[in-house]
Amino acid sequence: MFRRTFHPLIGIVLLLGAFGLAFTLFSEPVILLRRIIFIGLTIAIIYALFRWISQRRFNKENAAYLRAVNQSKKLHVNRDRRPSAKALSYSKKGTHHRLPKKRTSSHLTVIEGKKGKKKNRALF
Repeated sequence: MFRRTFHPLIGIVLLLGAFGLAFTLFSEPVILLRRIIFIGLTIAIIYALFRWISQRRFNKENAAYLRAVNQSKKLHVNRDRRPSAKALSYSKKGTHHRLPKKRTSSHLTVIEGKKGKKKNRALF
């Protein structure tokens, strides 16, 4: 397998950072605590801003979808309230009457394509 080696400069920077952290911890712990709190607050503010912006964008994109879902639910509720074909046929005993025709969705259209047609290669 691969064995990654670190550049010596990276090792030196990490060693100096650890030495500086240890030195500040023992010489001035209050300043170190203030720095840690400041860094934590900065990260929390950036995270909160990111979440707020992403939620706003998601809500705008999702609004049209939610309207379509509500419209679809209303359509299905109206369909479910109609009496079933079985209930209509048994409602009047001995008489045969025509059942109402089911309506198809008028808001959907079929777009005819050109899938079966071959292209005229001479025009290229």
